Amino acid sequence: QGWDSFASTDAERLAGLQAAYITNNEHPLGSKDQLDFAPGSEAYHAVHKQYHPKYRSILYDRNYYDIFMFDLEGNLIYSVYKELDYATNFALNGTGQWKNSGLGDAYE
Repeated sequence: QGWDSFASTDAERLAGLQAAYITNNEHPLGSKDQLDFAPGSEAYHAVHKQYHPKYRSILYDRNYYDIFMFDLEGNLIYSVYKELDYATNFALNGTGQWKNSGLGDAYE
């Protein structure tokens, strides 16, 4: 719900969420996960604020590379570390830059 209501298109979600959680994130590269939520009234930020600290803690405790969540269309709607593949599409029939990556294979 937060993903779909953030913006009306995948391209707008990609631009807006990468701006909020990567570009405008005050934490340096490699530490973007320290931002619990971005400013704004969008439901995505409220959900992120609620769950991100828990997922980050699980990631640290279990020494995971990252935690990824996709929607049914292949959009990477959540990542603890917020790298440049965040908010992109991984469906093989989609247009995402990393659709042919190992993570794209994992999604498929």
